[in-house]
Amino acid sequence: MEETRKKIIDAATEVFSEYGFFRAPTHLVAMRAGVSKGLIFWYFKDKDELILEVARKALPAEVISSCLEKDIAGKDLLRCIAESYISKYTDPKMRNLLLHSLSASSHYEPLAELLKKTCGELLQKATLKVFGELNTKNIVKMRVLLGALMCYSINKPMELSENEYIEEVLSIIYESSNK
Repeated sequence: MEETRKKIIDAATEVFSEYGFFRAPTHLVAMRAGVSKGLIFWYFKDKDELILEVARKALPAEVISSCLEKDIAGKDLLRCIAESYISKYTDPKMRNLLLHSLSASSHYEPLAELLKKTCGELLQKATLKVFGELNTKNIVKMRVLLGALMCYSINKPMELSENEYIEEVLSIIYESSNK
């Protein structure tokens, strides 16, 4: 049973990455998963539920959460988030789904709520663990980190390696808090 659900999610990940969430035909998801369209709706009550499941995987919430679960703080936590983020969005499917999720969140409330959780609650937890204090300046620094990582993922700078880029971003964000 769980194997079938995973096949459906994997197929939806591919199809949604190619077509976007709302233009993607459910019958194509079924075909790629090797299941009937009806079976999709046995596991997911409707297409919206499937969209949210795939979007949950596409947003950086799991990157932040997995780093928060580790026994690290400060610059090490920033590095974990940066490396995990870049690793995740090196995959073109995940990168496309992130962009589809961000775009759709402006007119699709369930996605907007998922994004709010990532940029709200999770980012605040990370901010507190990195800087030891939850204030506007530190929250903005964490948002700057996510913005810098997204820009890197979308259009890698040719003049910097991944490691150089991460180190520069971390030094700007973390070192500036120690001045």
